Amino acid sequence: MAAATLPLLFAAVGCDTSGPGEEPAAKAASPTGKPVFEERLRDQLNAASRATAASGSARFTATLTYGSARGTAVERTTGVLDYAMDTARVERSVDIPRDFPELAATVDLGHAPGTTAREQYTVEENDVSYRTSAGTWLRYSASGSMEFADTVSDFLEYAGETAPWGRTLAEVVRHADPERNPEPTPDGGRRYELRIDGRSAAVALPKAFGHALDQDRTAEVPLTVVLDKDGRLLRAEADYEAVLDALHIRGVLGGVTSLRAEYVLTDHGKAPVTPVPVRERSQDAEQATTTLQGVKPGACASTDTGLGSMVRVRPVPCGKDADLRVFGHVRVDMTVQGDPRGVGEEAADEKCGARHRTAPGAWTAGGRPAGSYRVGGGTSISYRYTGADSTVSGDYTCYVHLN
Repeated sequence: MAAATLPLLFAAVGCDTSGPGEEPAAKAASPTGKPVFEERLRDQLNAASRATAASGSARFTATLTYGSARGTAVERTTGVLDYAMDTARVERSVDIPRDFPELAATVDLGHAPGTTAREQYTVEENDVSYRTSAGTWLRYSASGSMEFADTVSDFLEYAGETAPWGRTLAEVVRHADPERNPEPTPDGGRRYELRIDGRSAAVALPKAFGHALDQDRTAEVPLTVVLDKDGRLLRAEADYEAVLDALHIRGVLGGVTSLRAEYVLTDHGKAPVTPVPVRERSQDAEQATTTLQGVKPGACASTDTGLGSMVRVRPVPCGKDADLRVFGHVRVDMTVQGDPRGVGEEAADEKCGARHRTAPGAWTAGGRPAGSYRVGGGTSISYRYTGADSTVSGDYTCYVHLN
């Protein structure tokens, strides 16, 4: 999408466009006392974000659409934002076609092909809660221990800065700097067409792969922003086609041929957040979850944590609620000559294979696919000051997938 070249008459944005006998259009209100559309052009979208928050509340829908040759996956988040109380009540749906590229689905989108998932979240200031399938709310608190906060820092980013629910185009719009005058809309608002770099656009993408654009300042992502007559955000759209090659090079979203984001706000000032019913149980997520390393061999765990990854899991009794069963932990610590990339993972896989062959049958019998196992963990690589040697080390968990 190319940036629109606007007619000269739109250069004077503050002019009166009312016809004979009509009342002049109302100037956009701003919490700073200066109308949004009378701010400097480069400051108008930042002022619009402040004006939107000043409305008190709004309903929103944020949509990510992933196109491929084998179907389209859609992630849609809807909810209510209370800017004054810094709270949000959110529902998210993820619909992935059965033939969608498997690696992109399972690794980047967090769900297997053919999945239809429904999730619920709440935000209270800096805390984010997720409702498990059993109906219990897991409360992830930014005030938890440093170790815990580090493992869930990506998830806590859902407590946004611009709006109570984060990682949407609202965050992108706030920091966007228009270079061309906007086009007036029929209702007295404005429509902006601009381009932003990949790093800025990445804020509206899932952290699972958005980080791959953290250093990309070259690719230009087209962004459309529509404000109402009061300077409040109504809609934003971004086309990420220009950054797909960069993502593919980094091994992200393989097979995805198009990626678009949309953000829509309605009912400004008319949408209070409904509180969670007091009868619904809440748990502190730091106490209710653990890392894979914290699950003892023979024990089971659930990945129903809202995190979208296995950075933390919930220990549960082995049975219908369990997604995995651990059958061992292994340590890799070795000196490598040459390229160390992948060496630690290969060594861990070999060690877990040996554990799988000797583990009690009850610990591995339910694995899916039958006879398979999985390895979770990470490797650190340190290089010596002299020579080509490096040290590869890491702790890994050996487990079987149950569902």
